[in-house]
Amino acid sequence: MPRKFSDEEREWIRQKLLTEARHHFETAGLRKTSVEDLTKAAGIAQGSFYMFFGSKEEIYYELILEEEQRIRNAVLDLFSSEEVYSKESIKRFLLFSLRMMDESPLLRQMMDRGEMELLFRKLPKALLERNFTEDQDALLPVITAWQQAGILPGTAPESIVGMIRSLALLTLHKKEIGEEQFTSTIELLVELLSAGMLAVSKGAKGDGAS
Repeated sequence: MPRKFSDEEREWIRQKLLTEARHHFETAGLRKTSVEDLTKAAGIAQGSFYMFFGSKEEIYYELILEEEQRIRNAVLDLFSSEEVYSKESIKRFLLFSLRMMDESPLLRQMMDRGEMELLFRKLPKALLERNFTEDQDALLPVITAWQQAGILPGTAPESIVGMIRSLALLTLHKKEIGEEQFTSTIELLVELLSAGMLAVSKGAKGDGAS
């Protein structure tokens, strides 16, 4: 039976598990990391792991959420003082977000090894939906500013969040798209998406005026 821990011990062990899990997942990936690897590194019995996390997929997902929150904060801090209303500023916003994701060792492992599919199979739907909710909450100020400036004013914010997430998820299919032309393909998509957002918005204004 797993031993009981004090509140201080529990917090220390939880953080130790997260630290060791990040190291293992970034270097070996989810499939090649076991619960035993993590408990040995944290100095606890294997059974004690489940006092903190339900599975190795759950701790992996916790780290993914932390990493995405870090990236969202960095993106929003950089663009908070900039009016992201022109085609070029929208392009910079989207490309910077994608570059931050691509430069994250943890997210790159998930994308390169196709481990998101494993998470989808193993984790409860309610837990997976937390990711979309956090994206939506974080991006809402940007989307509100876009719509107040006349960009996609009649579009549901959830659909705009879904559009941005869809672009990000293309990084999971780098091999299928072709690694050599992947960067130029993404840049072209962002160019067309940015121009299209403004063109649709101008068209909507024209329709309303006619």
